[in-house]
Amino acid sequence: MQPQMTQMAQMRSHVVRMTLQFLAVLAFTAMVQSDLQAQSLEQWTTWGDASMDRGEYYGASRFYAGALAIDPGRMGLQWKQAEACRLSNQYDKAAELYDRVYRKDQGRTYKEALRWLGEMQLCMGSYEAAEATWNKALQKERDKSSFTAQRATNAIAGIPIARAALEAPDSLLLVHPGAPLNTYDSEFGARFGPDSLLYFSSLRGALNKDGEVEDTSAYRTVILRSRPTGDGWSEPERLPETINGIGDNGNAAWTPDGKWFLFTRYVTGSPCRIHIAAVNGTGFGDARPLPGLGDTLHSTQPMVASVQGHDAPVLFFASDRPDGTGGMDIWWAHLTDSVATDVFPLLPPLNTIGDERSPWYDDATSTLWFSSDFHPGMGGYDIFTSAFVNDVFETPVHAGVPLNSPANDLYPVYDSAQNTGWLTSNRIGSLAAKGETCCNDLYHFSWPADVIVQRRDTVEVGPDPRKEATALQRLGLITSRLPLKLYFHNDDPDPRSWNTSTEQDYGTTYRRYRTLIPEYEREGDAASLQAFFRDEVDRGYLNLAELVITLREVLEQGRSVTLAVRGHASPLAKSDYNINLSQRRIATLRNHLRMVLEGALRPYVDGTATNGATLSLRELPFGEDKAADGVSDDLGDLRRSVYSVEAARERRIQVEAVELYGAVTPEAVQTQHQDLDTLKQDEERIVTFTIRNEGKRPMRLLDSKADCGCTAAELPTGDIAPGGEVPVHVVFNGRAPEGPLERTVTIRTNGSPERIELTIRGTVVP
Repeated sequence: MQPQMTQMAQMRSHVVRMTLQFLAVLAFTAMVQSDLQAQSLEQWTTWGDASMDRGEYYGASRFYAGALAIDPGRMGLQWKQAEACRLSNQYDKAAELYDRVYRKDQGRTYKEALRWLGEMQLCMGSYEAAEATWNKALQKERDKSSFTAQRATNAIAGIPIARAALEAPDSLLLVHPGAPLNTYDSEFGARFGPDSLLYFSSLRGALNKDGEVEDTSAYRTVILRSRPTGDGWSEPERLPETINGIGDNGNAAWTPDGKWFLFTRYVTGSPCRIHIAAVNGTGFGDARPLPGLGDTLHSTQPMVASVQGHDAPVLFFASDRPDGTGGMDIWWAHLTDSVATDVFPLLPPLNTIGDERSPWYDDATSTLWFSSDFHPGMGGYDIFTSAFVNDVFETPVHAGVPLNSPANDLYPVYDSAQNTGWLTSNRIGSLAAKGETCCNDLYHFSWPADVIVQRRDTVEVGPDPRKEATALQRLGLITSRLPLKLYFHNDDPDPRSWNTSTEQDYGTTYRRYRTLIPEYEREGDAASLQAFFRDEVDRGYLNLAELVITLREVLEQGRSVTLAVRGHASPLAKSDYNINLSQRRIATLRNHLRMVLEGALRPYVDGTATNGATLSLRELPFGEDKAADGVSDDLGDLRRSVYSVEAARERRIQVEAVELYGAVTPEAVQTQHQDLDTLKQDEERIVTFTIRNEGKRPMRLLDSKADCGCTAAELPTGDIAPGGEVPVHVVFNGRAPEGPLERTVTIRTNGSPERIELTIRGTVVP
């Protein structure tokens, strides 16, 4: 897990040899000169803070270690040391320090200690400890839509993926090439060029006899190339000064015709920018920033490919620019006459509120390879693939082991014609002089031909079971983040109408709403409205796109889905008018589902799908008509009644539940009931059932739904081993009328049985 920095800037923090040798001497001196301890403590901390500011995280960790040798119990220093160790990939040391801080502080001052402890435990492969930590983090997080809660949910979902992958690794061959490609510094981003040479990026410098960098001013990231030899690789050579002349340079890429070379350049004090240079035979012309991506926006890790359905080459790149899903996202643009146009972020579920980076598109299989630190995985960054079907990227699939490890795995490159590829990783086994996971190395992978054929046959004959599990898992994650809110302009759609339906779809009303942003900013508080449109209106539309893509996969498996939707409106009109308006707004969602993905969901909405699955909307009662604080019902006060953020938030519909039905055979449903005789009214009663995993794989209880608000189930976390049993407590709160009672709680699982129905029966007495 890294902050939003470039890979090249991160490289600087891994090797600070000259500083460290001097530092080691000072550390010893400080520990033996007790009369100078106070001054030394302050000096060590100052040096550490300065190193953190420069991004030299490994050096900072050594400075903070010097301070802690003097005062080992100071919590503020422990936190700083934990941060420095995390950012320099010293996972075990970071985990120990985060745990120490959390035990003292309990999240009062250092609110992210538990989250980072969980991340470090994942990166160490300590999955049992990580599961306990993430469950605790999720339990303590009150806002279940927060970043920490969503990350905890994904981390917990990734642990069984990691365990299953480690138990049944893929049959590909993974090779660490060693020297001269890899060194004790850091190498990343290997790609073959049109000349069949291997291009990659590295932070390396000439060393003296003491192992120190001779010229630190020239110690920066450069692009190198090497040619295969009979027994390995030739000594890498630097690209010419037109490419490596200034700044840090990396991430080599070419246009499909080989006429243009693209790469990332980072100059201190400026954002990373993608540069482009003409290819002249075996040489390169002068490099210039790629027009169309903005001068002040961070853009890196270019990859250019031919994509079916697009006339111009498509540029994939990583950026944290505005209007993305969050953090680092993968974006694409058309590359026309060496200018980027139509710049747009890829939609969820591919991009998340975490970080996605290092895209690689294989045009032969229409598949995007990339890395993410947020999707359910093994720890750190993991490699995922996403198929491009009908102009939409499908739900990402974890690439498994050994492509992935608990550490960071990045820069996937796959050549489907040769069944080979490259990746970058700091996993254990990489060359490392400062901790076994300190530095990135290049790795080469290949599949045996018969395995590839078998894989392709499997995909053609039947569905990939991992993909099915991912679809259901994704739906469960989406459900955990509900409600999904969709916003509208005042009295939209069909203003001044008493109709309860409309021909418009939500995509149309959303785009029309966004064209009014200048009007809102002119009439209201511009800063707060910008944040509202970015964080709430646009976020809702992206969340809807994620839901739609996942629904298609679930429906294709034959499962029926009902979306429970509630309408809300601002208080400018009478209640009965607002009810009709909300019904029109709900109709826009129904129309959107029929039209999106080129009508792929239409048969399910219309009830004509050949597999019998349906997609329907269930309207919930109209939302609370009490106006939020600050919202005016005065037509003469448009600033507060229409153009304020408070009023805009009232004009919405929201998906409050996703209900899954169908395609579950009777054999896949387990039913249990308990007869309780009498139940006292208004007195809580806890009934315990025993759930058994009847399948051959670990099973998890995903969620539960009761047929009334008086009953709920307390589900255990973690996997249930094959043949194993767990208790499930069903709580009846006693709020029911006198007389016979029958209440059922339905539990969904990811194994066998697929659905469990727990029923309590009895008679309610005063």
